[in-house]
Amino acid sequence: MTNKKNKKKEANLINYSVLIDSKGRVLTEQNISEINKIKDKLNPILFATLNTIIRIAKEEFKKIHGKIESELDSRLYKD
Repeated sequence: MTNKKNKKKEANLINYSVLIDSKGRVLTEQNISEINKIKDKLNPILFATLNTIIRIAKEEFKKIHGKIESELDSRLYKD
């Protein structure tokens, strides 16, 4: 629980989740923060570093999602 007097000192910039819904379906979800909104609060090196990290994460998330989707699709035909 966050006290209103205390400001958050961290932020979740990248998140990838594998979820299961009430019907038993497996879902993936990715959230990537728009760091352009806080560009003026970051030094240029940190901003560039975060942009690189986010670019790499997006590429890797696509690969992970594709692998999970392929695996689940193949199981639908096997089971």
